[in-house]
Amino acid sequence: MRHNKQTLRLITTTLLLFGTLTAEPYRTIDLSEVKTHYNAHDALFIDARDAKMYAKGTILRAVNVPLKRFKRMKKWLPIHKDAPILIFCNGVKCGKSVKLAERFARAGYTHLMVYREGFPEWKQHKLPIMAAPKPCRCDGQPYTPKGKPVTVAGAKLYLSLDDESRIDARWAVPLINSGKTPAGVQLVDVRPAKQYAAGHLPGAISVPFDPDKQTIDVSKFPKGKAILFYCKHGSISADAYASLPDTVAERVKVLEADLVCGEKGCEVQGN
Repeated sequence: MRHNKQTLRLITTTLLLFGTLTAEPYRTIDLSEVKTHYNAHDALFIDARDAKMYAKGTILRAVNVPLKRFKRMKKWLPIHKDAPILIFCNGVKCGKSVKLAERFARAGYTHLMVYREGFPEWKQHKLPIMAAPKPCRCDGQPYTPKGKPVTVAGAKLYLSLDDESRIDARWAVPLINSGKTPAGVQLVDVRPAKQYAAGHLPGAISVPFDPDKQTIDVSKFPKGKAILFYCKHGSISADAYASLPDTVAERVKVLEADLVCGEKGCEVQGN
């Protein structure tokens, strides 16, 4: 009898644990089901990435609801809480789609789907996309930075005219790829340590950003230098910058560019 009670408790505990692990407020779907919803126009597609990544390219007809702006954008969301909502971001390593789905669930929405492979897989299959138009850069003339250089922790840098947290990528990328990173600048790779170990820019140090805690170990930044964040596409760098206290942020800038690694090493490409 005692043995039976112990077995029953074990079975009950296992069932409770299993129920806890599987009680997700959303359903994960694959590309075939995403295409079905897309063609049927029967779900609201939501891109959970930041606005800059969204502007570079997203699934056609998708709307942008960045994770950090969910509260401010709630008034524009569907009135009916059972409306089908399909959320995606930048691939399986991007956790923003899952976190955003959980936010929707807490807000009362009940028909939630998460496309984990996200925009990279959609684009890979040459499915319909949209992006903000870019100015033509095809005149063949050497690029001359606009505006005056700004001194950041002793280093003279050209910054983006529309966002002073970003360095002028068209000016910086050729210098970095040719091994001529501006004097007084320390490249900081904010990706996970494993990704840094698999390939990084020459001279860069690894200081991973923790997206869950929204923190980065600023004690690892070398003193007396300007800090330039980079990652795979720029979104992690932007999040890392936003987490900094003002006293640290004043000597940190973001490189918004794509990191490409191959047999000959890594380089950045302006986006």
